[in-house]
Amino acid sequence: MKYTGILNRDISAMIAETGHFDRIVISDAGFPIPKGVRCIDLSMGPNLPKVPDVLKMLALELPVEQFWFASEISPSADARGKEISAIFPKAECIPLPHADFKVLAYGAVGVIRTGDFHAYGNVMVASGVAY
Repeated sequence: MKYTGILNRDISAMIAETGHFDRIVISDAGFPIPKGVRCIDLSMGPNLPKVPDVLKMLALELPVEQFWFASEISPSADARGKEISAIFPKAECIPLPHADFKVLAYGAVGVIRTGDFHAYGNVMVASGVAY
């Protein structure tokens, strides 16, 4: 049993299996999970947990090179970019239309579904390398 970092065995395995530039989606509660993409469902209730909570835990164990989010997010894409850049300061920030985000999600190694009720709250991260 682990006693630090991410305790969820399925998420730990997903992280361990990623290679350079593999993508993981951290989704809000309403995101349409692409057919054939593995989903780890963490939703416990409305806004439990939230996407930023999961991102902060991922930052402890996964080097992130880039991240994407829907440009339609409110209050603004700039605010969201700054929020996520604070978690992944070395990663490239790429806002894009939600329709394009959904298409990009089809190539993800997995989706971690949260209970987040923030519309367009999804974030996709691309694994970097540890060296």
